[in-house]
Amino acid sequence: MLKKILEINNLMVNYGQVKAVKNISFEVNKGEIVSILGSNGAGKTSTLFGIMNVVKNKGRIKFKGINISNIPTYKRVKSGLILCPENRRVFYELSVEENLKMGAFIRGNIKKNLKKVYDLFPKLYDRKKQNAGSLSGGEQQMLAIGRSLMGDPELFMLDEPSLGLAPIITDEIFNILLKLKKEGISILLVEQNAIKSLEISDRAYILENGKIIQSENAKELLNNKKIKKAYIGM
Repeated sequence: MLKKILEINNLMVNYGQVKAVKNISFEVNKGEIVSILGSNGAGKTSTLFGIMNVVKNKGRIKFKGINISNIPTYKRVKSGLILCPENRRVFYELSVEENLKMGAFIRGNIKKNLKKVYDLFPKLYDRKKQNAGSLSGGEQQMLAIGRSLMGDPELFMLDEPSLGLAPIITDEIFNILLKLKKEGISILLVEQNAIKSLEISDRAYILENGKIIQSENAKELLNNKKIKKAYIGM
């Protein structure tokens, strides 16, 4: 029997009168890659923000079997729930290595995890003394992922990791996610590149107007003509 690492029940996220996420429920099992798909404005990022408690939300969130609905964001991070946000959000004036060390501020072994990140992303090691603002877009995305990994995530949530990247860099990042899965890290992925996302995922949920309209095995979704036309553009 699969062990659930994340259980979401009736999650709601509102921005004033705008209901961005409407009573959704889903789960991630330990060791899985699960994708959340949907068009722009469907509520994908708001779902991740709600799970991390960086926006006001209602509902029940259980992580590793413990109800974390009422605990602050930093305690969620301390427990191993970590988000790599959209648009990288690196500290441009700090060096690559300084950025990475920031990721272990609340949780994680700096020495051990620096080695791990540099093994995954050798380009970051080569540029460890450079300011993050001097990196290319792809290198900044690697840095954002590496910084998140410095916190030893047990559930790693990523928001649009391939946004604005060349296909060869996207392939590299998705291969890294598969490596992380083999290491036992569970992954919740929000990604516009639905095909790439489904190719590496075990399961997927489709969001539309803040509601989950379908959940299925990722491979079955890849072969669903209706879904491919509506959400994958094929």
